[in-house]
Amino acid sequence: MAAIGNKKSIRILIVSVLILFSIFFVLQWCAKNYITDFLSQKIPPHLTVAYSGLDINILSKTVTLHNISLKIENTDTLQNPTYLKSEILQLKGISYWNLLFDETLSINNFILKKPKLNYYPYKHVTSKKTETNTKAKEIKTIKINEVNITNGSLNIINKSTDTTKFYVSNYNLTVIGSKINLHVLDASPVTYDSFKLDATHIISNYSDYEIFKIDRITTDKKSIYLENLRIIPKYDKKELSTHLNKEHDYINLKIPQIVLQKLHFSYCKNRFGIRAISAHIKTPNLEIFRDKLLPDDLSIKPFYGKSLRNLPFNLDVNEVKVKNGYISYAELVERDKKAGKLFFSNVDATIHHISNLKHAKKTDIKVQSKLMAKAPFELNWNFDVNNTSDSFLVSGSVSNLSTEILNPFFKPNLNAVTEGEIQQMYFTFYGNTIQSKGEMKMKYENFKFKILRENGFKINKLLTTIGNIFIDEASKTDTQKFRYGAIEAERDATKSFFNYLWINIKSGFISTLTGNGKKE
Repeated sequence: MAAIGNKKSIRILIVSVLILFSIFFVLQWCAKNYITDFLSQKIPPHLTVAYSGLDINILSKTVTLHNISLKIENTDTLQNPTYLKSEILQLKGISYWNLLFDETLSINNFILKKPKLNYYPYKHVTSKKTETNTKAKEIKTIKINEVNITNGSLNIINKSTDTTKFYVSNYNLTVIGSKINLHVLDASPVTYDSFKLDATHIISNYSDYEIFKIDRITTDKKSIYLENLRIIPKYDKKELSTHLNKEHDYINLKIPQIVLQKLHFSYCKNRFGIRAISAHIKTPNLEIFRDKLLPDDLSIKPFYGKSLRNLPFNLDVNEVKVKNGYISYAELVERDKKAGKLFFSNVDATIHHISNLKHAKKTDIKVQSKLMAKAPFELNWNFDVNNTSDSFLVSGSVSNLSTEILNPFFKPNLNAVTEGEIQQMYFTFYGNTIQSKGEMKMKYENFKFKILRENGFKINKLLTTIGNIFIDEASKTDTQKFRYGAIEAERDATKSFFNYLWINIKSGFISTLTGNGKKE
């Protein structure tokens, strides 16, 4: 009897195992057919998905697609602006309960291996049609505990030449705690807790004349590091002019490292957002050259407040610090003369509140540097990004300036040379996009102008004598031997803000030297 009972138990066990295996294989088969049917029949018509293999394990709650490709087609133009290929797309830890009863797709791990994304923005057209998909509406939320993208690449194609406009050769990205609300209206539809990125060889052909490059971008828990950011001219100064029909600055920028702390991205109401607590820019080197022999660029140059307001995304950086920078600016004004050059070394700057948010605080900029590597120079500048009149306040100072060091700039640009020393100069002015006013005070010693003849080599003694009559040191008016002058200027909207800054300082300089020297 015991033997019969054992045999019966074994038969029941075998039958149970066979039933369980049958159920398992049936569920596997049903799940595979469901996903196959979903990818071929129930995704939106402008999406095309292809793959070489599909593996499903309902016990480990894993779905794996091999050699997957995804095309996103414009329904109006039938062009494909987005094309993605990946060796592996894998979903691990799918919650069946949440999917069936909570209208939520919960995934423990989303894995992409070697994804290659090509994007053709010029093929993208916003469709006027409103598509509905009842299946898509069944899922309201997607939760992914961890996204892992390994050995990815990104290529954005330029329309005019069908060549690369923006390129990332290799990147690894991990995103923790991401959530996508598919039916959200007011809050951000995409949120995440943290991310980790390691990307190399980021290149952008953002203009016809410069290339933008970053060697590497890495992150840790608090910061993101950009290594060797550069704007590289495609042509040298002389050759660039042959490609231009109007003025365009030759720009050469090198920044060994930028550190962004607590960088966060957001997306809300179809608007992208970037926020950071601080940015540290270490030893930037900026060279600017302008060929003034070319026709002027007569386009309107907006102030920085307006440029911030018009950004297509939200920006909020609490503080930017620049350490030990170098800036040079040169102008070629006559073909047979050497370009005049001004430069600032040991540039340290702090910028508070670079933001275009509605309730942003005033942007406040403080700069300290050495003019021509010798004279201490300070500049303070603030403006309110939400003030549409773009009003601003600027103040600054120069001290211990031996004016001979400015002759490399004055000689080709003003056809004059100077001698003497400006011991101290202070200026303050306020204005908007139309006009500005302010004041200047200056203390100098043995200051003289020498106006050159047209050939630039010999001194025009008559004009020099007449000019220096007005520079009368004897009329210093206060006890500290300062002369005073007024600043007043009108803005040329086709020129940059820094041209506006220059003509204000020049206005005060001339007024201080040639006026009565008294404080009004």
